[in-house]
Order: sequence, then C-alpha cells, then structure tokens
Amino acid sequence: MKKEYFKPRFRFSLLILVIIFCAISAFSCDDDHDVKIEEKSNDLVVKTREVLVESYIGNGVQWDPYPQAYRYWNQPIQDADWNKMYARLDYMKPSFIRVVFGSYDKYAISSADSYDPTALYEGLGKILQYCQDNDITVMLGDWGYNQVDSNQDIIFENRIDNAVNYLDYLVNTQGFTCIKYYTTINEPNLSGSAANGNYNVWKNATAYFYDKMVEAGLDTQVKLAGPDIAIFNDNDVSWITDTESDLGNKIDLYDVHTYPSRGALFSGEFEELLNVYKSRVPAGKQIVIGEFGFKYETGSSRMDVELSNENLNNINSDPFIGTDSNTLVDQYIHGVDLVGLNMKIINSGFAGAINWNLDDAMHSSSTSGQDLKVWGYWNVLGEELLGNSEKETLRPHFYSFSLISRYMQKESKVYKVEVPELVGLDAIAVEKDGKYMIAINNMSNNEYNINFSLDNGNELSGLKKFIYKEVNRLVDADGFPLPEEENLSIGKGNIINIKPETLTVYTNFDF
Repeated sequence: MKKEYFKPRFRFSLLILVIIFCAISAFSCDDDHDVKIEEKSNDLVVKTREVLVESYIGNGVQWDPYPQAYRYWNQPIQDADWNKMYARLDYMKPSFIRVVFGSYDKYAISSADSYDPTALYEGLGKILQYCQDNDITVMLGDWGYNQVDSNQDIIFENRIDNAVNYLDYLVNTQGFTCIKYYTTINEPNLSGSAANGNYNVWKNATAYFYDKMVEAGLDTQVKLAGPDIAIFNDNDVSWITDTESDLGNKIDLYDVHTYPSRGALFSGEFEELLNVYKSRVPAGKQIVIGEFGFKYETGSSRMDVELSNENLNNINSDPFIGTDSNTLVDQYIHGVDLVGLNMKIINSGFAGAINWNLDDAMHSSSTSGQDLKVWGYWNVLGEELLGNSEKETLRPHFYSFSLISRYMQKESKVYKVEVPELVGLDAIAVEKDGKYMIAINNMSNNEYNINFSLDNGNELSGLKKFIYKEVNRLVDADGFPLPEEENLSIGKGNIINIKPETLTVYTNFDF
C-alpha cells in the first residue's frame, strides 16, 4: 500500500519568518543596544477550567482471538498462558479493547455461506469473558472479507445476516454486554482491504448491517463505529463527511487508525493530521483511534529512515518474523515513543485509543506460525512455537503504556495542559472522582526542569511517582511497575526534573 504523510502547509511561511527575523536582528542593533531574545517559558500548567474530553472511553490494546493458533497451528492457548495474560492485563487495566475476527475463522469455517456460532469459539469467548468480568468496553469487528465484493460493487446480504446473527449470539446468548461498538470492515479505504478503497461497498454493507441490527433489536445494545479508515494524509477526509451525510445516526462513534512516523511527532505534522479529521466529525459525536502504533516506514526524516532500515534488517535476518512487523518493540525507546504518540492523540481531543497490538502470537503472515507479526507486549506462544520462552517475557513498553492505561480509566475527564515549547515534551492531565494522573513524556535527549502548577492554585497530594527509564526502573517480581516515591505533593512552585527519554507519572489513584 502507498503511505504518504500529511504535508504541513506552513513550512514556506516559516522560512519567510526566519528570513525576516534575521534581517531585523541584523539591522536593528547598534553599539548601545543589545538584542534581547525572549526566553521560552518552562511553565507546565494544568488548565482545570478547560476540558478537552468530558468522558474518556479509555486506552487499551487490540486483542484478537488467536485464529491461526486454533485453526492452523494446533496450538490452542493453554490455561497457564491465559492466566499469565490475565495477570498482566489486571495490572494494565485497559478500559477499551478492540477485537477483530474473520467469519472464516469462526462461524463460517465450513464455507462462506455456512453458519455455526460454536465453531472455533474458545479464544474469542475467553477474551470477551475477561472483558465482561473487568468492565472493559469492547469494540468488536470483522475484517470484512467474504461479505462484500469490491470489484463487482456488491454486498452479500445472506452473509451479513449471519454476521448480525453472530453478534446476537455473543450479546444475547452468551451475555457479553461488554460489546458496545461494532465495525463492519477493517480499514476499508485501503487497497487490499475487503472494500479495497470502495466507499460505496463499505457504506452499503454498513447500512444493511445496521438495518438487520434494528430488526434483531440489537441497535439498543450495540452501536456502530466507523468508518475505521487508516489515515496517512488528508486525502480521505471525505470518508468522515460522507459517512455523516449518508449514514447519519447509524454511526454512533467515529473511528480512524494511525501509524505516524517518528519525525511527524517532532514536527507538529501529526497533530495537524489529527485535527483535520477530528474537525470533520459531526457535533455531538466522539472520535477514537481504533489502531495506533509505529512501523517507522512512513517518514522521510533521517531518524525514520534509520529506524526503518533497522526494522527491515531485523525482519530479513530472522525467518520467524513476518514482513508486517515492528521489531523495535524490543527496544526501550519504543516505550517512550508510544506514550508520546498516545499523548498527542489524547491532547487532540480524541475519546479513546487502542494500541496495535497485545501479543505476537495473534497473527502470522502465513498459516505456518513461523513468520509472526511482531508488534506485541510479548509472545505468549514463544516456547510452543519458537522454542524460546524468553519471547514470553514482558517487553519494555509494557511498563510505560500500562501506566497510561491503568491510570486513565473510562469516564476520566481530560484537561488541557499548557506545555512548555520544549523539543519532545508532552504531558496529559486526567481526573476521575477527585483523583488525578499527571504524566510527562520526554522523547528528546534533553534534560528539562519545568515549573508545575494547576490553574486553580490547588496542590495534589498523596501521589505516587513512577519513572520509565532505561536502567534501574523499579518493578516487582512479575515485572510490573513500582513507584519510585510515594505520598508526594506537587503544586505551584514545584520544579520537576525530567530526564531525557523518560516518562514520569504522578498519580493519587488508590490502585
């Protein structure tokens, strides 16, 4: 697929401003006057009077039901591995999880037109039961293959009927009321998807699915999300505006996917891209990121080219890694990058964000189980598939993302944060039931001292302080984060030291 990034329109103007500034500097000085350049503020202010998101849905991960392990690899997930994952998710406390399957890996395993809701059910049932037991909002979906034909511009109504029947089976027969949203086709704007970029096919399939939901009485229990497109520039904004005009209130939640370059996070391009799409969402509707992550192949900056080459070298040197992988998940710095990306999503006013993905064992580029799509926080089948139990251990970014997920529960209020204009610095502030999380991320290799305050003059007390750092980060026996300090207070007048390439989290939540 061709991936291009949104090109900012301000670069030429910025060049002109620089030239003007230099000219003024050169000609406005004389021997009696020094040029004084205003120093940048180091003030970080939580604006409790400016709410970005009134009720956040949550941060979380994509957790697909191991279709290849069950169908092709003869490696059903054993209880010990399920329990290992449950314990890790108990710490992460995701509030929002996306689960996607193909009909051909579930109820239509015999043929595209067949229907057996019990077929290959275990993996999906285990995942949904965990979400049900832990009050996690689930956005369920289908990859969409076999349900449409983009070349002939048609939908297969009988197969969509079965998809609705399966949703009814999960919600009403199995009792999974945690399923709050459903997407009909994954990334329909891209070539290679089920819709293959055909908007009309996605629209018709989604409209038909909604009508069948109404007939089944499901529309009061599950809402449709869409258009579930992957955005790399502003070329697909029409998918948002056309969805509003064509489907109206049939779409309850807007949803896009994003895989930016690292350079776009430093340049401001990424925030501009997010704002373009969010600005097109109709009033009264929320928008979430249904997938986010890095592959480091989409940017032209020096850092992105170097990271992309490193990733490709890792893939090419290991036959057990599929081409669609981010092998840099093994590196510490990925945990800083990932949180910086998540913070930019949050501060752009999106109502939820789901990281791709939880576990390498979820997907393989083929049916062999050898060319795994490496993106996860672990590979729960490292021993079984690769004979390497070390692959099952936690990767570094579990530490950083778990904190942002754990302390940003559903219905949290997101405040605007006035952040100093310092390279690589991001911050978020959230509150729920009088408890706070303040998180400060530094993607740069600079050290900063920042002045912290809340605009209401209050002080936060009873805080735990976590630091995601490359060496000597504190963890318990399971590898879960431990606070560096406890029972702290911060407010106006406090100076916070932020080390290079770190995440610092303050929270007074009780868990």
